Amino acid sequence: MAKKKVKQPGAEELENQRRELFCRLYAQGEGTFGNATLSYAGAYDVNLEFERKTDRWGNIYNSPIDVKAYHNCSANGSRLLRDDRVQARITVLLNELLKDDVVDAELAKVIKQDGELQSKVQAIKEYNKLRARIIDRSQTTIRTEKLDLDDVRALISVLPQPRQDEFYATITAILAEAEELRRSSQKG
Repeated sequence: MAKKKVKQPGAEELENQRRELFCRLYAQGEGTFGNATLSYAGAYDVNLEFERKTDRWGNIYNSPIDVKAYHNCSANGSRLLRDDRVQARITVLLNELLKDDVVDAELAKVIKQDGELQSKVQAIKEYNKLRARIIDRSQTTIRTEKLDLDDVRALISVLPQPRQDEFYATITAILAEAEELRRSSQKG
């Protein structure tokens, strides 16, 4: 008797096209990502316009021109986020963003940009960690027990190939020196 394959909740597009668009705008939209109000406005063709205002402390902010439309979008967006099917669909769409090739591409965008140097440096550090090009010394522990050959191979395998070659060359030299000392002690 064959097992029936269970579909992951949210794996298929929602039947309601506007709700599907809301999920896509909320989970993947440029300028709407994570914002239920703007995602709802985009999905349901509500034109939210904003004007720049200054508060009494001199801070500039965007204020909706049609406050009633803004509040309606906010309330309806919040209501949609409480729907289990919408939540499941958003989760699936967010997980699509977290695939290695997508994350690598986004990381590359941050690294290639020249505007925010702090973000760029942090992205380069993250890239180096992902590629095992640097070792975070704060997370390493010193092992006092002896390692067998399989342990050594497993540990070394995460290093880039040039570092592996360097390690094996060093070990070979040390073993040759040890063998030479062993021979000379046997003679004497």
